[in-house]
Amino acid sequence: MQQPSRYTAYRNTSIQTADQRTLILMLYDGLLRFLQKSIVKMEARDVEAAHNYLVRSREIVAELLATLRPEKAGAIGANLKRLYVYAFHRIVEANLRKDPEIVREVIKIVSTLREGWMNTKSAAAREGGGAEEGRHVNVLR
Repeated sequence: MQQPSRYTAYRNTSIQTADQRTLILMLYDGLLRFLQKSIVKMEARDVEAAHNYLVRSREIVAELLATLRPEKAGAIGANLKRLYVYAFHRIVEANLRKDPEIVREVIKIVSTLREGWMNTKSAAAREGGGAEEGRHVNVLR
């Protein structure tokens, strides 16, 4: 059996020990990366690769939806759920049509959400709550 690389071990440890806000930001970063790669592949007429990146994007949005707890976050959680559902459907549509403009629309939405989460993480750090376990936003399980 092959040993995992040091980078893989480091990455796995950083994911397993990350606080909730950091994990959300990591999901957003991966989502944005896959969406951008799907556009590159669509423009290169590499349909299979574009499809694969959009499927991975859709899976990340599904994970964000699965871990969302809108009942604990009130209106913000309900709005976030609507945005995730909308993004999910638009990714499916972009994949069916191989339309990079739809993907660009989703990128704008996700970029805005990422910026919002980044601001909550920065605000928590300024308040001294950084990555403390009890200081998480109650939108996720």
